[in-house]
Amino acid sequence: MQHQPNAFSVIKIVHIGLLVGMAMFDIVSLIIVLQGIPVIADEPMQRNLQVGCVLLSALLLIGGFKIFKKRIFAARNSTEPGEKRMEMYRAACIMWWAMIEAPGIVAGIGFIISGNFAFFALAIFHLLAMMVFAPRKANITMFLNLNNDEVKRLEGAGKK
Repeated sequence: MQHQPNAFSVIKIVHIGLLVGMAMFDIVSLIIVLQGIPVIADEPMQRNLQVGCVLLSALLLIGGFKIFKKRIFAARNSTEPGEKRMEMYRAACIMWWAMIEAPGIVAGIGFIISGNFAFFALAIFHLLAMMVFAPRKANITMFLNLNNDEVKRLEGAGKK
């Protein structure tokens, strides 16, 4: 029997890594702005950037969630073994998390170049959204309709 890594732990580690990276970027952007760097964006540019950030956020959050849901249902309805369904689920999550994180990073950049705390608030909103969509074993098991044997294999108990 070959020992497999715990797939539930692996996906959680990926999520935590993305979450920590995003939080660190937000903290660094706050430190940069609080250090009093000169504002690069003038008022009209800030307005345009705000509209762009809000539109990007709405587009990626709404569109991304629809794509995520579609991929989750495809994984759930798949006749593949649990390991393959988990791969499909992990890929869907990573795509979804990227679509949450990208507008948050753009908002952080907007904050750095403008000093406008509205951008920072949007970046924090995306950080919180990322936290809400943390992977949980019980949810994954339910979403993928995994049986006990599949859960044990995904936990790293090895293949039968």
